[in-house]
Amino acid sequence: MPIELKELRKQLIYEETAFFENIQTDLDDIKSLSQLAKIRAEKFSNQALYYFIGLVSISVISFTLYNSFVVSGLLSVTLGVMNWSLLGLIIGWIYALIMRSKFMRLNLINYRYYLILEVMQMLIRDLDTANSMYLKLSFQRGEENQHKINTIPHPYKPGWNIDIYRNQWLNTKGRFLDKTRFTLTITELSKKQYGWKHTRSGKKKYKSKVKYDGLDISLSLNYSQDRYNAMKILQNDVRDAIKIPEFCYVGGLKVTERSMSLRVRISPDYAKNPSEIYQTIIAMFLSVYQVLNLAKMLSEQKV
Repeated sequence: MPIELKELRKQLIYEETAFFENIQTDLDDIKSLSQLAKIRAEKFSNQALYYFIGLVSISVISFTLYNSFVVSGLLSVTLGVMNWSLLGLIIGWIYALIMRSKFMRLNLINYRYYLILEVMQMLIRDLDTANSMYLKLSFQRGEENQHKINTIPHPYKPGWNIDIYRNQWLNTKGRFLDKTRFTLTITELSKKQYGWKHTRSGKKKYKSKVKYDGLDISLSLNYSQDRYNAMKILQNDVRDAIKIPEFCYVGGLKVTERSMSLRVRISPDYAKNPSEIYQTIIAMFLSVYQVLNLAKMLSEQKV
């Protein structure tokens, strides 16, 4: 399905429910669009620089001519031409800056994109490709108003506030070959403290600082109760089976006869490292499926 370029540029979100191959094609298209946008942004950036240099040069020459010579008819014509040239350069400079900003917004490729590619390649091994899957991938910054969930007073800086943000930039759903349905989400957590600070000279200066609190990765499975009916026996032992990297910890775990939900928090130092995030996701899938496989084995022994 063709990417809606205008909508992608406006929202910075890719969202689709389709077969795996179609989503993979869309991701390839996003990469191509991003690479083209980067080239165009660099082109307009160079144009803006050249226009600015031209503006400064003609301004200096015009000022020098006006102050160094007696105004004559020829000089007036020359200065008039230069003024029109200045106007043209200003228009060209503004246009180049606008176009640069427009294409910079579409330069989307970052660690999120490469991470989801790795995740997709990992999922395809056991994914039921005969069924469609859902993918929502956001390239938005975490500190945008739509991601703000609360504002609280700063605990020890009078007049300062702290904005709290939760940006869920990945949400994907699908079904494995064993009919188990999964939902995987990644949420970026951050805080921004801001307020007015008095400088040494007595003036007020606005200050702000962003602090990243890490990532929440959530994995939910909905499985067949008949296939894994021994899960009710293993409910109290699941936490011991969860093996995740040292730079993260289990933030939540819920197990029932039909579903399992695991939430893991990655520390801020590793929250933008695609390799560490991918390693955590693999460990989460392996851990929950280790429990499911044990439940399956116990269920078959009962039969």
